Amino acid sequence: MPLVPCYRGSVNAWECDENDHLNVRFYVAKANQGLPFVLDAMGLPASLLREKNLRPRVRAQHIRFLEESRPATPLTVMAALASDASHQLTIYSEVRHSLNGAVLAALLTEIEMIGPDGAPRAVIASRDAPRFAVPEHGSPRGIPAARESLRPAYEQIGDMGFVEIGRGTVGPAECDADGEMELFQYVGRMSESVVNLLAHFQTEEELSRRSTGVEGGALVELRVTFHAPLRTGSPFTIHSGIAAVARKTQHFVHLFFDETSRACVATARGVAVAMDLKSRKSIELPEARRRRIEAGLLRLPR
Repeated sequence: MPLVPCYRGSVNAWECDENDHLNVRFYVAKANQGLPFVLDAMGLPASLLREKNLRPRVRAQHIRFLEESRPATPLTVMAALASDASHQLTIYSEVRHSLNGAVLAALLTEIEMIGPDGAPRAVIASRDAPRFAVPEHGSPRGIPAARESLRPAYEQIGDMGFVEIGRGTVGPAECDADGEMELFQYVGRMSESVVNLLAHFQTEEELSRRSTGVEGGALVELRVTFHAPLRTGSPFTIHSGIAAVARKTQHFVHLFFDETSRACVATARGVAVAMDLKSRKSIELPEARRRRIEAGLLRLPR
């Protein structure tokens, strides 16, 4: 069965970052706006979930960013069920260019249905639910989906080489109707804080190339695992580092901590490239910068 339409809109100028393309948070925001449509097509409409006192909670999202989305690009999100188990649904979504159908990003979203006690409940999609085999361009590539997510204790992160790049308090406007921070906001907070990590490895001249529209960066893949929700008023910190570096790619790891409980509430792994903002192509990392990164790589458990 084909994918079903779940969202239609476009790229607003205010949704773009210093790279003059759609910021990663809004790929997630637009795709997640469509989740109720595909759940409805699977026989799990919002009315039924309310009746059974269940609500969907995303446990992980894996995103491949395939092409840039520039301002005024028309967007359509299509989705279907990729797989289901008794306690988990995996939904495959594509963010497409509405005119030519090009796939701009592909997402795998792992969802559980949560009862009033916070525990997952068994759920079954209808027989005629739209199902779709995940294509190669939507499958995990540089970040294994099966790997157990890193979730260290707060007191361990310094020895592992993590540095604090973000700090703040969750505002009401960042939360859903249940008072939990929306998923795209985690990605957004990481995106706006990552320059504080780059500052550990780049010179002032290199950083100035980013602020003057010469050099930028782009994520090509991201996996976020959510362990526990942040809520309105929650103080949090983000601790990050680079796990591996190659000629063009850098493998980032980001940890969200609830500063009240000191618990790790979300883990993200990302693969990113540096980008020439004139040619709109990825570029090799300067050798001196790569050496600085190699000297400061994370010391992660194997």
